Amino acid sequence: MMHNNGFQLQQVLNYRKEVEKVRKVEFAAAKREFESATELLEHHKAEADRARVEYNNKQAAVVNAAELQMYADFFRRKTGDIQSQRLEVVNRGQAMTERREELMDAAKDKKALELLKEKQMAMLRRERAEKERAFLEELAIQRSFR
Repeated sequence: MMHNNGFQLQQVLNYRKEVEKVRKVEFAAAKREFESATELLEHHKAEADRARVEYNNKQAAVVNAAELQMYADFFRRKTGDIQSQRLEVVNRGQAMTERREELMDAAKDKKALELLKEKQMAMLRRERAEKERAFLEELAIQRSFR
């Protein structure tokens, strides 16, 4: 598996490192999208809550039919916004989970090759050390015969 005193699968390892980098970027983007969708959902909920408080305060006062209709329309629209945003948050959460799993797989693939490289490099060092020891022993034997 060694090639020119190097790791024969170095190009594969380099590729896997690049794949892992891409997966990190994709995961970060998916996470940002999820967080943004969650933030928008909270914004919609807060708007609806503020409008409910305002509506409840105005109920005590005399409110005309047009104003009641305006609140009803707003609440209906906000309810729809909140439902669709909840679905968006779920979808973004699933996408983020998928990107996380892809990142973890890429990291495992890279790590497996890095471990193989470490083992092979350690084996190469041992082989060199053994050859050097054998060479030095041969020199010592030759000197003792002189």
